[in-house]
Order: sequence, then C-alpha cells, then structure tokens
Amino acid sequence: MRSLIALSFASLLAACYSYRPVTPVGTASPETGKRVELQLTDEGGRGMVSQLGPDAQTIDGDIVRSDSSSITVAVWQVEDTHNSQTHWRGEQVVVPRGAIATLRERNLSVAGTSVIGGLIAGGALVAYEAFKGSGELQGNGPTSGPGQGQQ
Repeated sequence: MRSLIALSFASLLAACYSYRPVTPVGTASPETGKRVELQLTDEGGRGMVSQLGPDAQTIDGDIVRSDSSSITVAVWQVEDTHNSQTHWRGEQVVVPRGAIATLRERNLSVAGTSVIGGLIAGGALVAYEAFKGSGELQGNGPTSGPGQGQQ
C-alpha cells in the first residue's frame, strides 16, 4: 500500500504542463509567482545582452512583479537563437514590456496529468500483483534435514 501512495506522489511530480498565451502583452498583468515564458523581440534580445547574454530569445521564469513598463522575472532558463539553453538559479531580471514579443503562462494540464498518473498507478498495480506471492515455499523438494534418500 505504501508503494501505491509513493507512486501516486510520483505521478504528481510527473505532471504535464502547457503554456497558454497571455494577451495583450503590453497590458497583461500576470500573477506574482506564476511560471511564464517570455519570447523576446529581436531588438529586445539585443537590448538585453548585458543581462541575458548574446542572442537571448526566450526567458523561462517566475513573475516577481509587473507594472505598466516592465516585468521582473526570477529566471530559471534562457534559450538563445541557436536553441542553446542556459540554466539560471532564479536571478531577477527586469524585462521592458517593449522587449517582449509574446508572454505565455504555464498551466497544469489536467488531462495529460491524469493519463500519466493512471499509467503509473496501473503499472504499479500490475507489478504488485505479479510479485506479491503468499510467502510460503512451493514444491516437493526437501526443506531441511538429511539429503534425499537418507533416513
């Protein structure tokens, strides 16, 4: 039973997420703490070289705050125009709204998570049934005492 509980918890960790566009970018006010993906304009990426490095294209992070002129993000990953990803540790970067081409929020995909959770739970149940056994030895062979044929 403990293993089923552990696998249920594991299915939550294997949850599926999707990104949903938030429009209009210029006035969108994403919720603090929400995971987002910011796609930068070409000019925006060039303007943020000193903060993000060369050729920055996409920022993945959590909203720290937003106002009418900028969005502050705790950055977890930056992807450049060559599809190379750089992992960050939550450093905060202020992104001017004019530098953002698209803003997408990460949301839990209930359907996808349910499918994965069902597959994990089903696999666990099948494995449990296959290996559970009764704890008793089966067969007619000797279990202790003198060898076969000895009395």
